[in-house]
Amino acid sequence: MRRWTATTLPLLVVLTACTAAPPPEEPAARSTPRTPAPAGETDAFALPGDLQLAAALQPFDACDDLLDHLRTQALEQVGPWGLGGGGGGWRMTGEEFAVEDAGDETAADTAMDAAPAAGAADATVEHSTTNVQEAGVDEPDRVKTDGDRLYVADDAWLRILDVTGDEPEQTGELRMRDAWDAQLLLDGDRLLVTSSAPHVLPFAGERIADSMPYGGSVTTLTLVDVSDPSAPEVTERLTLDGMTVSARLVDGVARVVVRTEAGVDLPWSYPEGNGLRAERRATEANRQLVRESAVADWLPYFVHETAGGDTSERTLLACDQVARPETFAGLGLLSVLTVDLTDGDLEPDAGGVGILAGGDTVYASAEQLFVATTRWVDWDALSDRERRRAAEKTRTEIHAFDITDPAATSYVGSGEVPGTLLNQFAMSAHEGHLRVATTVGDAAWWGGDEPSESVVSVLDLSEPTLPVVGSVDGLGVTERIYAVRFLGDVGYVVTFRETDPLYTIDLREPTEPEVTGELKITGYSAYLHPVGDDLLLGVGQDADLDGRTLGLQVSLFDVSDPAAPQRLDQLTVADGHSDSEYDHHAFLHWPATGLTVVPFQRWSWDEETQTEDSHSGALGFTATRAGGIEEVARVSHVPHLRREAEVAADTPFDQTSSAMPYDWAWQGAINRSMVRGEKLLTISRAGVGVHELDTLEDVGWYRFAG
Repeated sequence: MRRWTATTLPLLVVLTACTAAPPPEEPAARSTPRTPAPAGETDAFALPGDLQLAAALQPFDACDDLLDHLRTQALEQVGPWGLGGGGGGWRMTGEEFAVEDAGDETAADTAMDAAPAAGAADATVEHSTTNVQEAGVDEPDRVKTDGDRLYVADDAWLRILDVTGDEPEQTGELRMRDAWDAQLLLDGDRLLVTSSAPHVLPFAGERIADSMPYGGSVTTLTLVDVSDPSAPEVTERLTLDGMTVSARLVDGVARVVVRTEAGVDLPWSYPEGNGLRAERRATEANRQLVRESAVADWLPYFVHETAGGDTSERTLLACDQVARPETFAGLGLLSVLTVDLTDGDLEPDAGGVGILAGGDTVYASAEQLFVATTRWVDWDALSDRERRRAAEKTRTEIHAFDITDPAATSYVGSGEVPGTLLNQFAMSAHEGHLRVATTVGDAAWWGGDEPSESVVSVLDLSEPTLPVVGSVDGLGVTERIYAVRFLGDVGYVVTFRETDPLYTIDLREPTEPEVTGELKITGYSAYLHPVGDDLLLGVGQDADLDGRTLGLQVSLFDVSDPAAPQRLDQLTVADGHSDSEYDHHAFLHWPATGLTVVPFQRWSWDEETQTEDSHSGALGFTATRAGGIEEVARVSHVPHLRREAEVAADTPFDQTSSAMPYDWAWQGAINRSMVRGEKLLTISRAGVGVHELDTLEDVGWYRFAG
C-alpha cells in the first residue's frame, strides 16, 4: 500500500452536489478506459453574490492545458515509488462487493425479528447529542441518537438499540463491509455512514479486470433507511477514490470532505530488487507512465449504486471545472461532496469545481465550510538545512466555501496564515471574520534554530483573498499550542513545554486583537469547554515543574476577568489519560444538571511486585464556582466483563491476579456517553451501560455480540 502523508500530499478540491443531474463531459481518454459520460453544461466557477474568482486562482480552459500542467509538475517529482511514497496494493474480485439489503440471509446480516421496534423519538424526553464545536453544525461520530434509539458503528457493524428502558435492547444490526472506521450522521430516519478502506476501488460486472485501479484508498458513503429499526436497509451507496477527511451536517445537508492521492489511476512501478539500479529503473518507468498519462488518470472516479440494482460511474469533474493557484500546491485531489439527506440521493451531479489545493483540517459554521492544510513542501528534495528553514517558515492555507445553498457548495476564496494548526478548534468564524490560532517556527522536527511562538490571526471573510486584518503574536515562546477555544469575542489558547500558560485574547476589534490575560500552571489542558457562569473546564495532563506528565488532570478556570484568569479547582487521576484530550466527542456536559462526564484509562507498573494495574471508566462530576469540582461517582464497564468471565469459567477472578484478562480495561474503555431523561448511558467497545443520572448507580447493561 502506498504511504499516505497528509501534510505533504498536495490536493485538488472537487466540489460536487449529490443530487441527480446530467454528468459532466468525460475528460480525454485514459490509460485504462472507463465508461464515457454524456456532456453537461455547468458554470464551474460561479461564485455567490458579486464575488469574483480570486486573482491567484487560474482556471484551465481545456484538457490539454490541464494535462500539460499535471505532466510537467509530476515529471519533476516522480520517483521509484510514484508520487505518494512506497508500497503496493491488491486487487479484489467482484464477489467481494455487494450492497447488503434485507435479502441477505446470513446470520450476521439478518435483523433481529424478535426484537421490538422502537417508535418515533419522544420529543418530551430530553437527551444529549454529539458534543460539537458549533451549535447547529453536526459532526460525524461513531455514536448517534434520536433520544429513543442509539446507533453505534462498531467496527464493521451498525447496531441499533432501543434505549427507552433500563436495559438497552438491540433491535437491529447491519454489516457494513470495509467500514472499520465508520462514522455516522443522522437526519430523521436516514443515516449516512462514511468510511474509508485501504484497498482498490471495486466495480460491478464484467469491467472489473479492465478498469480497477491498483492500491490507494476508497471512501464509501452508505445511505441507510432506519425508519424500521428492526430492519435497517441500505438504499444507496457511493464509492469513490480517496480517504474521508471529515464531514459536517447543517439542516439535513451533509458536506463530506475526501482526499485522493496524486495520479490515482496510474499503475506505478516499484523497484524490483535492491540497490540504486532497481530504483533508477522504477523511476524511469514511472516517468514514462506520466508522459503517456491521460487527464482522467489524475481525477477521482466514483461508482453509484442503488438497492434496486441501478449503477452509474464516471469521473467527478471535467477539465474546465479545474483551477490552480499561481503557486504550485501539488497534484493530489480533495473532494467536497454535498449530500442532501432530506431527499436521499447520493449520486453526484455536474456542478463540480476542482481547485489544485490542499486540505487536512475541516471546520464549519452554519454558513461556511473551511478546509485548511499546511502548504505543500517537497521535503525529499531539500537538504537538512533547507528543511529547517522551510519548517520555520511553514504556512497554512485556508480555503473557504459557501454552504448556504442546500444543493451545492460554492468556492468563496483562499487565504493563508503563518505556522501550523492544532485541530479544527484552531479556526472559528464570527461576524464576518475567521479567527485562526497557529504555532510558528516549531522546527523541533528538523532541529531548527528559531524558537517557536504562537499567533492568533483574524481573516476578513468578505474578500476572496481572505486577507489577515489583525494578529497578535508572541504567545508561548519556545512552546506550542495544546488547546484552543474561541467563544464569542474571546479566544483561549493553551501552550505548553514545561508549564501551561492559558492566554485570554480580546477579539472585539478584529484589526487589533490583544492578549489580555495569562495564567501559568503546571501541566496543560488539551481540550477546553465552557460550563457557564464564566467558567471553563480544561481536560489534559498534570505535570511536574520539568514538564514530565503525571496523569489525567481536569481543571476548572474562572475567566470572568479576562485580565486575570484563575484556576479554581482540579481533579487528577494518576497515570491516567482521557480520550477527551484528543477527541472532543468523548466529552459530555449536561447543563440541565451540571453533570460532566469524562472517560479515562489508567495504566501503571509496580516494580516491586512486577505486576501491572490497568483500569478504565468514566468520571462523573459537577463544576461550579461555589463548590469547585465535586466528583459524583466513577463508572466502569470492567466489572460487567469480569462477571461475564466468571460465569463462563465458573471461577472467580482476583482483580489483582494474573488470571485477570489483560484486555478487559481496553474492551470496556468507555469512549462515549449520553443523557436520556433521568438516565446516563455509557458506551464502550464491549457494550452499553445505563446509570441513574443523579447518582451514576448502575441500573442496566447490554453486551455487544461478537
